[in-house]
Amino acid sequence: MIIASVVELIPNAFSIDRGWADSALWFIIGLLIFALIKFGSAQLQKKATGILGSVTVVTIALTLHNIPEGTASIAAASADLNTGLATGIAIGLQNIPEGLSIAALALAAGHSRIQTFVLVAVSVIAEIIGAGTIWLNQSLLNSEINSHLLLIVAAIMLAISFIELVPDGLRLISSSQPMKKAPARGQR
Repeated sequence: MIIASVVELIPNAFSIDRGWADSALWFIIGLLIFALIKFGSAQLQKKATGILGSVTVVTIALTLHNIPEGTASIAAASADLNTGLATGIAIGLQNIPEGLSIAALALAAGHSRIQTFVLVAVSVIAEIIGAGTIWLNQSLLNSEINSHLLLIVAAIMLAISFIELVPDGLRLISSSQPMKKAPARGQR
C-alpha cells in the first residue's frame, strides 16, 4: 500500500491536479476520512466487549475503508492503465490479510463458517460497491475528480499503513512472547 500510494497514486494525481495546494487539500481530506473511520471504530469498541465486539468493530472498520479502496482501482485505471493495474494488485494483496483478520476473529468468536463467510463477503461487497459507483458514473469522472479520488485513497492507505499496520507489525516482531493459539472448536 505504501509503495502503490507513493510511487503510483500520488505522483499520478499531482500530474493531473491543479497544483500543490489543491492536491494537499484532497490528501488532507483523505486523512480526515481515515480519522472519522478510526473515531467511529473507537466508539464502537467502547460499546462492544470481548471478541464478539472485536469482530463487529474490525468488520465495520474494514468495510468502511474498502469503499474508497474500490474507487481507487477504477479511478487509477481511468487515469493510466499501469497505475490502475499497480493499484489493483496492491489493494488485492492487502485485502488478503484483511479478509483473514475478519475470518479469524469470527471463527474465534464461535461464528459458523457460513456466518464468517458472510462477514468477509460484506467487506468485499463494499469494495465492489465503491468500484461500481465509479464505473457507473464514469461520465462524471474528469481528470480533476480522478486526482482527488487518488489522493483521498492514497491518504487513507498511507494512514492505515503507518498508523495501524506498521506499528502492529513492529509490536508483533518485537514481542518476546509467542502468540497464543485460540482453542480448537471442540475444546471450548
